[in-house]
Amino acid sequence: MQLLKDKRFRYGTFSTVMLILAVIMFLLVNLLAGAFDRSRDLTNEQLFSLSDESRDFLENLENDVTITLIARHGQEHTSVPMISRITNHLLVEYAAASPRVRVETRDPMLNPALVHHFASDAGIEDGISEHSVVVQSGNEIRVVQPHEMINMEFNPFTGASRVVSYNIEREITRAIHHVTQGAAAVVYVVSGSGEPPLPSQFIAFLEAENFVMREVNLVLSDVPETADILFIPMPTRDWTELKADRVLAFLEDEGSAFFALDFLSEATPNLTRVLNAYGLGLGQELIIEDNPNNVFPARNAPVIVPNIVMHDVTENLQVRNFANLVPFFPVELQIEDVRRTTLTIEPLWLTSRDAFSRGLDADVETLARVPEDTAGPFTLAAAVTDRIFIDGTAYYTQIVATSNFSFINTYYTSYVGEGNWHFVLNSLRWMINQPTGIWIPVRMPAGQMPLLITDGAVNIISGIAMGGLPLICLGIGAFIWFKRRHS
Repeated sequence: MQLLKDKRFRYGTFSTVMLILAVIMFLLVNLLAGAFDRSRDLTNEQLFSLSDESRDFLENLENDVTITLIARHGQEHTSVPMISRITNHLLVEYAAASPRVRVETRDPMLNPALVHHFASDAGIEDGISEHSVVVQSGNEIRVVQPHEMINMEFNPFTGASRVVSYNIEREITRAIHHVTQGAAAVVYVVSGSGEPPLPSQFIAFLEAENFVMREVNLVLSDVPETADILFIPMPTRDWTELKADRVLAFLEDEGSAFFALDFLSEATPNLTRVLNAYGLGLGQELIIEDNPNNVFPARNAPVIVPNIVMHDVTENLQVRNFANLVPFFPVELQIEDVRRTTLTIEPLWLTSRDAFSRGLDADVETLARVPEDTAGPFTLAAAVTDRIFIDGTAYYTQIVATSNFSFINTYYTSYVGEGNWHFVLNSLRWMINQPTGIWIPVRMPAGQMPLLITDGAVNIISGIAMGGLPLICLGIGAFIWFKRRHS
C-alpha cells in the first residue's frame, strides 16, 4: 500500500500504461491499414476516378467486355507517365464497377501476333502503339491509342506543347459503349449539289459514338439500301428533280434525315419541295438577335445563344448544362401553316422575342430594329415526326432540321465544347430510337503531379498523429518532470 502512495511509482506506472496503449494502437492501425488498402483520389478533377455516368453505364452492361492494356511488363508507367498512371488506376475501377468487365495487360514484345491481330480487326494499318487500350465485346473491337487520350495545345511563341485536358475515361467508356451497342447505324452525307464537307473532327466524334459515316452523291445514284439516316448539308445550288425524288422516296419509306440548312440567295424549288412535304420552309430574311442574354460575343462576330425547347433531343443538353451557339446571321426555319395532319412539328431552338428579321434588300444601315423589320421569336431548329397508320401498324419518318450549317464548325467548340455536336448526336439517336449518348467530361490537368494517398498511408499517418506525437509529448513531459524532481 505504501508503494501505491509513492508519486514516482504512480507516474511511472501511468507512463508505462500509456506507452503500452500507444504501441497497441499503433499495431492495430497497421493491421487495419493492411486489410483496407484502397486508393483515395485527392485530385480536384478526380483524374483517377470514374464518373457517375460511367459507373451507371457499367452497372447496366448486358454484354461481357474485355479491356486489354498494351504495355511492356515493368514499363507500364515509363513511356507516357501521367497517361499511364491515370489509365492503370481507371482500369482497376472499370473492373470493379461491373462483373462483366475483365481487364488484362499484354506485353507487345511477348505477344506480337496478338497485337497485330488487334490492329487488323480494328482496321488500323499503322499498328497499335504501346499504352493503347483495346476494348472487345463479342466480334466488336475498338482501340483507344495514347494520342486520343489527351488534348494538346501548341504555343507558337515558345514552341512548347502542353496538355490541355485528359480524355482517357471518356474514350474508354465510349469504346465500351461502341462495342456493346450492336450494329452501328449508317449515316450517309448527301453530296452532288455543292454541299460543303463536314469537319473531320465532327465525323470522328459521330463515329466514336457508334455511327458509320459515308457519303452518297444523289445526283448519280439512289440512296443505298444500307442507309439509316441521311445527313443533308445546305447545297450551294438547287437539287435536281431526280435528287429530290430520291430523298422523298427514302423518307416515305420510314427514312430519317438531318437537314443542316442555311441562307441561299438563289431559289431552290426542288429542295423546297422536299421541305414543304414535311411542313417546313426556309426563310429569306436574316435574323438579328437583339436580346443581350441571347448573344455571345465571339472573337470574329457575335453568335446567337438560342433558347432550348424541352424535347427528347434537347433534354439531356439542359441537364448537362450544355449551351448551343448559332452563328450570326441565320434565317428562320418556317413551320408551314398548311400541312398534313400526320405531321407533328416541335421547335427545338427559338430566338428571344426581341429578335427581328430583315431582308437583304432593306435600305437600312443600322443593326438596330426599325419598324419595317419582322418581330420574333423565330424557330432555328425543329423536330418533325410523320406518323402514318396502315392496317393498324404505325410507320414513322423522323426529321431534325436547323436553319444554319456552320454551327457544327469546330470554331464554335472552343466556346461551348461539344454542345452543338451533342445536339446533332442526340438528334441522330432520337431518329433510331436509341437513348441519348453518354457524356463524360474531359478532365483538366493539375499544375503538378496529382497526389494519391492510399487508405493504408492515411491510417499510418493517423497512427503517427494519434500515437507517435502523444508519445513524444509524453516523453518530453516525463523528462522535464524527472529533471525538475531531482533538481
